[in-house]
Formats: sequence, structure tokens, C-alpha cells
Amino acid sequence: MTPLWIGMLRAYGPAPLLGYTVGMSFQKKIQNIRPSLRAIVLLFQEELSFKVLALCGTVTLVLSYFLEISRIEFLIVVLTIGTVLAVEALNTAIEELCDHVTPEEHFRIGKIKDIGSGASVLVLCAALVVGLVIFIPHLTALS
Repeated sequence: MTPLWIGMLRAYGPAPLLGYTVGMSFQKKIQNIRPSLRAIVLLFQEELSFKVLALCGTVTLVLSYFLEISRIEFLIVVLTIGTVLAVEALNTAIEELCDHVTPEEHFRIGKIKDIGSGASVLVLCAALVVGLVIFIPHLTALS
């Protein structure tokens, strides 16, 4: 049995699989990135938790450089930092949306916010484990 994507490729060519940016100018593609960059700037301006996590990520990258961790370990660290920051951004978006929908206190809105916050804590715990597994052997080798 032929996979669906191969059937689509045969029937319609590569354009449907590539998305809406096919034939779009490079300048237009850059313009599509602007809202994303504005959102990241906004996170830095308004969200203390995002600033703290970004600072921790920066310190971790500097530590990675000085401890001369392997390329694979470095990639794992970068992906972990990116995941933590992305989940924090999504949690902030959920909170903003909840506040927009119902500015006053509401049980279900509180529950939604708590679940989003819980997701952030889960990712932070996983990041801590990754950091310990990667950095402890390098730190103990120094002594």
C-alpha cells in the first residue's frame, strides 16, 4: 500500500506538500517572520519568568563552552533550552488568552492556567535532569 503523501505527490506535484510559501518572494517570507520576532521581544519586555529562563539558558551555554562538552551534549542542551523557552512562551500565551476571555476569577480558567503552569514545571524538571546528567561528569572531572 502506497503512503498517502506519495499518492499526493504523484497526483498534485510537490506544491501541496510544501505549503503556502511556494512561489512566495524571499522578502515576503521575511515579513512573515516579523510577528514571531515581535512576540519574542514582547516576552523579554513583559515576562519576568521568560527573562529568568533566558538568562539561565545563556549561563548554561557559557558553561557548556568552558566545560568543552561534546557536540551531541551541546545539541541536547540547546534543544532543552529551546524547549523550556517555547513551553514558557506557550504558557504565557494560554494565560493571556484566558485573561482576555474571562478577566475575572473563574474556576475553569484557573484550572487551565494551572495546567499550563504545570507543563512548564514538568519541562523545567526534565531540563534539570538533562543538565545534571550532562554537567556533573564534566564538573567532577575538574577536581
